[in-house]
Formats: sequence, structure tokens, C-alpha cells
Amino acid sequence: MADRADEWRGLDALVETWWDQNLATATPEDVANDERGTLIELPRPYSTAGGGEGAFPEMYGWDTYFISLGMLEHGRADLVRDHLVNQLSMIDRFGMVLNGNRSYYLTRSQPPLTADSLVRYLDATGDLEFARESLRLLEKEYDEYWCAAHHSTDVGLATNRDLGDPGLRAELAAEAETGLDFTPIFNGDVRRCAPLLTNSCLVRVAEALSELHSRCGDAERSAYWAAESERRAAIIRSLCWSPRDSFFRELDVERGAQLDVDSLSAFWTMWAGVATETQAAGMVQRLAEFRGAHGLAFTPRPHPSPHAEFSHCQWDWPVGWPPMQIIVVSALLRYGFDELARAISADFVGLQIDEFHRTGALWEKYNVIDGGTDLPLERYPSVPMRGWSAASIAVLGAVAYGRPATTSDDIESELFGA
Repeated sequence: MADRADEWRGLDALVETWWDQNLATATPEDVANDERGTLIELPRPYSTAGGGEGAFPEMYGWDTYFISLGMLEHGRADLVRDHLVNQLSMIDRFGMVLNGNRSYYLTRSQPPLTADSLVRYLDATGDLEFARESLRLLEKEYDEYWCAAHHSTDVGLATNRDLGDPGLRAELAAEAETGLDFTPIFNGDVRRCAPLLTNSCLVRVAEALSELHSRCGDAERSAYWAAESERRAAIIRSLCWSPRDSFFRELDVERGAQLDVDSLSAFWTMWAGVATETQAAGMVQRLAEFRGAHGLAFTPRPHPSPHAEFSHCQWDWPVGWPPMQIIVVSALLRYGFDELARAISADFVGLQIDEFHRTGALWEKYNVIDGGTDLPLERYPSVPMRGWSAASIAVLGAVAYGRPATTSDDIESELFGA
């Protein structure tokens, strides 16, 4: 029996073959033939959120970021460039990266991660001209969408709001823009809040813009965006840090009070470099509360749903989401907690390997307490899904086991029948 590292290498090699298989297009012909009549045209091929499994067959905003991380692990910067071209095209046409390329998503975005993705693409390729051409649109989205009146609060942080989804209550549509649809952490109405996830992303957008301008030789614009990044980070540290709890907490702006449901969203502050070294050390001590035998649950305990439509929320305990494992591990690595990052990565990838052996699929989300995919039901059960689940195999496995120079085709064939 191969050891766990060999099992990962086999599955990772299989995942690498999926990227081209997962590609979809939204050409004018695709739009004309779309049975639902809602597809939005995009200039380049893209990997859908569900990949070859058929779930979520659109290009989703933040799913694409994590998929691109997996692609970069496998040296597929060509596909990442296509993703960036598509998302920049959305900003050019609609002022934002859409929740997804469907007409019913025209009223909102998702967490802003395109700028970070561009930096990572630039690191991999040195394609400075493409980066230079992208700056105007990234700045446009930050200034004209994320800092627009409907996202602004009196404290200088952003909230989340939808601009008129006809199919969801306003509270739910706004919560969908955070990517966390749906969750108890905002006490039922994110529009009252300044979410840690959203604002940490915006800190990183400004930091990335500073890096990009610096590489393009514009010191003045680089300094401007560095100052904007620190401005927002300082407000988060001032208003959202709880010294008593050693944790960043969601802020109810209207009440001027921190909310009492903790979640892995707090670790986006470490991912973005908002947390001080002392704060990060305190947060890492709290991480044990979220840790199950198979990875990190989104919250440390179950909570009642604040939404009348649902008896449970999927962004809650005992659910382990692949993107959150990636973010927390990235946060730990940024602050030097490498051993813990490796251990958490191995726990979650081990669960994915076991479930792949059992079912022949990767899954959208997992039960990290009991193992498997049996979870409290919100709108639908966990579904087979490649997307960010495949990306987590590539990214977290490399952290846990180290990426080999080459992967053995023999291991892949023996373990997974490829």
C-alpha cells in the first residue's frame, strides 16, 4: 500500500489532467444557443466552478481565484491568463467581476481577488506588459464599485450589498456577495456589517496594486496604493480586533459593536497581512477550536440559522470548505507557522483522498469532524465538484508533502486507474 504522500502524488497527477478537460466557453455562439438564455459572453475559455462534474457550470468570481492557484501549481499560467482576461473584461463592461457569468448575477460581485491573482501570474511569467495594461481596470473596480456609496460605511470600511437581485431577499443577495451564502456570522444581515473577508480582500487589492505599480516603475502610484492598503488595515485592527478573545471579529457598523460568532473569516486578516505578529500568535492559539480530525470547520461550534428560509447554514460547523483551508494555510505560512500549515494541509488532503477512493469524486465541501460528506442540509447536499476542490489537492498537497519535480505516471495509474 502506497504511503499518503504517494497517494497524493497520484491524485495530484490526475487533477493536473483535468484542467484542460474542465474548460468551457461563452462565445457569441454559446450565448445564442444557451437554453436558459442567461449566459454572458466572455472572450476566453475558463474553468467552471464544478469542472467536469457539471455542477455550477459558470465562471464564478472567487471560485476562479482558487482554481487559478491550482493551475499555477501545475504550471498552467496560460489558463490563468485567460481567467484574468475574462475577469478584466467583466470589469470593463460591468464595473466589477460578476458573481458569475449569468445575467441574474449582474447585480453583485464576489470577494475581490483578481489583483492578487494577477500578482501571482506575474510572478510565474514575468508578463509585465499584461500587468501594466490591467492596472486601470483593477483600480476602476476598487474605486467605482467597492468604494461606491452602496458599499460605503461611516467607519471607512466596506459592507456588502446587492443592487437588486429579483430572486433573493436583499439580505440574502447581499450575503451572497461575500461568497458565504449562507452563514450565521453576520447575524442575518451583512448590510449592517463590515465583513472581515471583504475588507481583508480590499487591503490585499490595494497592496497588490502597489506592488504592480512598483514593478511598472511608477513609484508615486505605488506609494498611493500602499497608503490606501495600510489605511484600511489600520481601521480593521482598530475596530475588529478583540483583545479579550485574541481574535478578529465581524463588526456591526450600525450598532458599533463586534458580533459574537467567530469563524475562519478572521484568518483572512492574516492572509492579507493585516494582523500584527502578536495578534497572529493569539489567533493561532484559537485555531484548535476549529480543528477537527480532517481539517478546519468554518466555525468552532454549530449555530442556529438567522435566515427563516433555512434550518441550517452551510458556512457553519462541521463544514470544511476547500477555499478556507487554502486561505488559513496561506495565512499560517505568511506568519511563519509552517509546521501547523503542513499538518492542517495533510489532514484535509487525507480526507479528500479517502473520499476519492470511496466515491471516485472530489466534493464541494466535507465534514471535517466525522469525515465524509454527510452534512446538515441547507439548500442542497454536498455535490461532486472539481473547481476549488481540485485546486486544494494541488495547493495543500504541495504544502503537506512537497511538490516533486515530476510525478510518477505509474503511481497515478496504480492508485486512480488513470
